[in-house]
Formats: sequence, structure tokens, C-alpha cells
Amino acid sequence: MSSKVSKLVRIALAASIAASGAIATTAFTTSSAVAATTAVATTSSSVDGQITRSEVITRAQYWLDKGLTYSQSGSYPDSSGRNYRTDCSGYVSMAWHLGASPSTQFLPGYSTEISRSDLKPGDILNSFYDHVILFEKWDDAAHTKFSYYSFGSTPVKHNSNISINAATFDSHPNGDYKALRYNKIVDDPTAPSTYSGDLPVSGRWSNGSATTVGVFRNGTWALRETNGNTIAVGFGQAGDLPMTGDFDGVGHDQLGVFRPSSSTFVVRHDDTSVTSLSFGQAGDLPVPGMWDHNGHAQMAVYRPGTGTFVVRHDDGSVSTVALGQAGDTPIVGDWDGVGHTQMGVFRPGATTGSQNTVVLRHDDGSVTTAAYGVKGDLPVAGDWSSQGRATYGVYRPGTATFALSNAYAGTADSVFTYGNGGTWS
Repeated sequence: MSSKVSKLVRIALAASIAASGAIATTAFTTSSAVAATTAVATTSSSVDGQITRSEVITRAQYWLDKGLTYSQSGSYPDSSGRNYRTDCSGYVSMAWHLGASPSTQFLPGYSTEISRSDLKPGDILNSFYDHVILFEKWDDAAHTKFSYYSFGSTPVKHNSNISINAATFDSHPNGDYKALRYNKIVDDPTAPSTYSGDLPVSGRWSNGSATTVGVFRNGTWALRETNGNTIAVGFGQAGDLPMTGDFDGVGHDQLGVFRPSSSTFVVRHDDTSVTSLSFGQAGDLPVPGMWDHNGHAQMAVYRPGTGTFVVRHDDGSVSTVALGQAGDTPIVGDWDGVGHTQMGVFRPGATTGSQNTVVLRHDDGSVTTAAYGVKGDLPVAGDWSSQGRATYGVYRPGTATFALSNAYAGTADSVFTYGNGGTWS
């Protein structure tokens, strides 16, 4: 092995992966997808569903811009046409995207009391019998002055540089207000937008083997065999996104890259010949898989902006499936153990140290979720122990560590270091 590849690998095995016969599975992920999707804002909550802080503020601003007339007996729609009562609590209900317009006495049932020092955008200060205001932001580092939205009179108002110790807020005594946080509000994704380093890949590098992993860096692949040995391959170039799949239909995976600049799939076949196919559009991410159930992989892309999988079938036709939300990273694998690929997404944790969410779509259209790994991890998928179905894992760039799960659970069955890792910036 060349010194360049030796430096790239630096294997320090902590736990082994069992290797026996495996059914054909397509296990693909690209960690570059994480960097490509973090810049997309999440502004697509459902009624009574999880909602980001930025979306709450955007919805509050929508009514502010309308110059509405205050009326406890009146109503006005949000941007999607759903009506809410035109008073203080109706305003908060609209901003939170609730399915009802509860009064100030019932808003505590949708929320949890917090310390005022913990107030964040989208939280509220609620006076049980009288009034409620929507917290926007702190106006100083010491958290002594803040901005808020309110609808206590005509029109909706935005107030800035208000002392948290003021005698009154909107003419109601300061001491009557309690700080509350909506139970379904989440922090906006704060993952850095740029990742630099090894990109994890997964696949079956030989017939009859379990899925294992590897890393890709600017056209150099280091593939870890189930016995711990490494296969080094040069294929692709800087800026490519790695992908794997059984494109030849021979029972093991071949290497490929997706070139975002031209939306081109480039595949290296077992005989070392190379073929290419243009498919997709700017911003798409590659998700090849056995979509036609005929023993070899077809090309597909995931469109992060709309949460849509777009599959190109062998006959040239195209089909689409919606799954996920802005900020998700696509993952695919044979979750059901039926010999072809199903779709999934990997949702990074909202804040540093918080858990990621794996969302898997099954053949019957049902969706299952699981918590796995922490924010900053990059996803992989595969049949790690020849169970006959794919599961998931993560690559932790800071420590160059893979943590693979053999079951749909939050614990790792195999943990080992491989590659050089990487950094977020």
C-alpha cells in the first residue's frame, strides 16, 4: 500500500463485525449531503406538529405585516388559510401553528414553564387571566432587554429594547407573567454548513460478505473488508459525492461518484470500464438502489428542497416519493429484508449533543423512526452482520469512528476507528 493510503487508513479496531452470507442489499449514503442540506431553512410545519423557532417568528411577522384589527370575536387566516382568533392568545396560537385558538388560561396546557433567563425566540410570557406576548429575542448580551410581538390592541405590535424588569408589559403587571415554552417547538438546525474530510461509504465489496464500510476523500477510496484488511482504489475527483451499488448485478457492490456540477452519475464496473449517465438537477443528492426489484441498481436522486426521492427506472421512466423535510440527509437500504431497496432519511440533532433521528419508509408505506448518534455524525446503512436486512450506523468525524447497529435500536453493536475523520467549520 502506498504511504498516502497508509496515512489515510490508520485502522485501530475496537470491535469486529461478524461476516457470513448476506443477501443482496444496497447500502448507500453520502455525508456531503449533510453539508448540502444544512443551509435550507425548515419552514414547513404541520398543524399541531413540530415547529422551528424561526418559523414561529416568520408566522408572527405575517400578521404584523397585515395591520389587523383587534377583536376577540373576529378571526383571520395564517399564510395557508387557517383561521385564528384576532386577539393576543389567538395570535400566539397562529404563530405556534396550533389546531385551535386557546385562551391565555389554556395556553399552559400546550407548554412548559421555563426560567425567564432561558427565553428563546418563539417562547411566550403569559399572564394567566389577562394577556400573552410572544418573545422574539434578547437585545443585549446580559439578557436584560428584549423584543416581543403582541396583539393586545389594534394593530399587531412589535416592541424592542424592553427591560425584563419593567413594571408592566403591555400595561399588565410584570409579576403576572410566566415564561412558557411550546412543547413542540424545536431549535433551528445549527450544524456548520461546511464539512471537510473523509466521507463515509458502505457496501459489500465481495460476494457473500456482510456490508462493511470505507471512506472517500477527493478521489481516493479506502474500503474496509470484513476481515479488517483494506482495499485502496483511486476513482473520482475532488467535489464528487461517493456512491455504491450493485450496478453490474453480480452480488456485490461497485463504486461510483455523482458529479454535482453536471448532475452526472459515473460508475466504475468490475472490469474497470466506466460509464456515465446524466440525471437530476442542481442541488440533488445521489441515492442509487435496487428500485426495480430486478437484481441490479438503478440511479435515483434526493431533492432536499422538497424532500422528494426521484427514481429513474431501467425503461427510462421516472417516479417520485415524498419523504423527509428540509435539512434531512437521504439514506437507503433493504430495511424490510425483501431483496430490494427502501427509502429513508437521517435528521441531524437540533443542538450540540442532541440525538439524531433515523426515519425509515417501508414497502407498505409505513414509517418508523429511531434515535441514533448525536449531532455532527454522518449516516451509513447496510446489512452489517448478514441478517438479511439493512440497518443503520454513523461515522463520527471528530474521532474517525464508525458505530454500527445490527438492530433498529439506539445502541451500537460494533464500534471501530477508520480513516482520518474530518471537521465541521
